[in-house]
Amino acid sequence: MSAFLIRRTIHSLIVLFVMSIVIYALIGLMPGDPVDLMISADPDITSEDAARLRAIYGLDQPLWSRYANWLGAALSGDFGYSRLYAQPVWQAIIPALSNTLVLLISSLALALAIALPAGIFAATRPYSLADYGINLAAFAGISMPPFWLGILLILVFAVTLGWLPAGGTAESTGASGLWAQLQFLVLPVASLTIAGIGGHTRYMRASMIETLRQDYIRTARAKGLSESRVVLGHALRNAMIPVVTVIALDLGVLFSGALITETVFAYPGMGKLIFDAIMGNDYNLALVGLLMATALTLLGNLLADVAYASLDPRISYEELDT
Repeated sequence: MSAFLIRRTIHSLIVLFVMSIVIYALIGLMPGDPVDLMISADPDITSEDAARLRAIYGLDQPLWSRYANWLGAALSGDFGYSRLYAQPVWQAIIPALSNTLVLLISSLALALAIALPAGIFAATRPYSLADYGINLAAFAGISMPPFWLGILLILVFAVTLGWLPAGGTAESTGASGLWAQLQFLVLPVASLTIAGIGGHTRYMRASMIETLRQDYIRTARAKGLSESRVVLGHALRNAMIPVVTVIALDLGVLFSGALITETVFAYPGMGKLIFDAIMGNDYNLALVGLLMATALTLLGNLLADVAYASLDPRISYEELDT
């Protein structure tokens, strides 16, 4: 296992290196640059001032030279300075990263806590009224656009009922305390949870139905084992293997793909941070944010591989080490 982890770590570093080149090239090829934005904001800037600013920011150099300078600084721990936030990149990312982790962990945990039991329940009663009802609810959750769901939650619980704040964070309003922070989290967490329940439920149901058709499940039933022991003791571990893959991929999607939810609820997370950095030509911030999303996706895949070995004893990475 140790050799496998080392090999996967090396592969992940290679992927991050290639992605850094691709992302830096795409951002660098975008029309305009930070100096152009400064000129549009201050028409009194002369052409000499613009040339001097481009020299200070290194924008007068070729794209490959700017990337080489960034990579050398990044390897020494310096990821650059955020122009939008007027502070080092890490100081701008850490608050957004902590907000996203709270949102990600809460919504994913709630979605799995509801979706996995619902999928198992539907799979043990295929084509029954309960199965059709769960499938209909899952299909409705998948079909609802995230922006529409977020607006609907705001209209019902913030505008009509007035129970919860429409968006933002407790810090942005000057509120303090655990209860105040939870109030601002309820609607965005609910939006992501509802959006995630449907897909996980359908994956769990399909995987469990396929597993319950296997020969070893019929053998377990023939031995007189109870249905709950057959499902939870024998079928669940194997049924979870494909579901673990979907969950692992969701880590990267939730990390950088909650832009719509964060925008609707004015939630300062990583998705909104990356979007603002790209639109504002903040090269350093956008690059580091997108690389972190890539790293989290790779980490999710690695955790999925490790989970495979724990769920299925037939899977072993020891053979790959020799």
